[in-house]
Amino acid sequence: MNSKEYSPCDYVIGVMDNKPKPLTKEIFNSLLDGMDVRMNIEKVREHTPQSDNYKRALPGITWQSKFGGQPRTDKNAESSGLFCLDVDIHHEDHFRELLNTKGADAAWEWGEKEARERIARWTAMAEAEESQPAKPGEELDIVAIHLSPQGAGAHVIALCQPYCNSIEEDQARLARLLGTSYDRVCKDAARTFFIAPREDWMYLDMETLFPIDNSWML
Repeated sequence: MNSKEYSPCDYVIGVMDNKPKPLTKEIFNSLLDGMDVRMNIEKVREHTPQSDNYKRALPGITWQSKFGGQPRTDKNAESSGLFCLDVDIHHEDHFRELLNTKGADAAWEWGEKEARERIARWTAMAEAEESQPAKPGEELDIVAIHLSPQGAGAHVIALCQPYCNSIEEDQARLARLLGTSYDRVCKDAARTFFIAPREDWMYLDMETLFPIDNSWML
């Protein structure tokens, strides 16, 4: 991976925060280890009518862009060189079938089990690529993978490829290589992706995520 091909992303402290701030390594670590994040995730995964409120209170990262102190809009977005594949297993047919036939608990239990199995497989693929570079056009260039806040899904963060012309193309290409469905609406540059606590991050390449000294941003 060429760590000079992108710049750091921004973060927000909740869904109502429209003033993205530079994401430094120190801030990133504090978010992953924050007790408020862990407590909110526990509430989100209870899957009650109130769960969405707890999800909206989670910090989020604008993996696909930074904003230079401007409001979080597509117009103000400057590419970070990264994109995020949002895998929502709870939108897949088998999850819905379980929901209708066996109930919510069975569906969410299967969804999280399936998500963890996919993440383990993708992590192994990313680690293998570290020692054996992929063929041209088949690069994964994954920098992070974590279980989604709701549990039945994953966020896969990867480097944009120079031969892809848009976030949409990058997402479609990576989904094909990983063999998974994904949320196709997450193609806008200003999209925020909610985070999860550190124990839910199964793959994390900190050197590629933070290749430069971010002290000038503070």
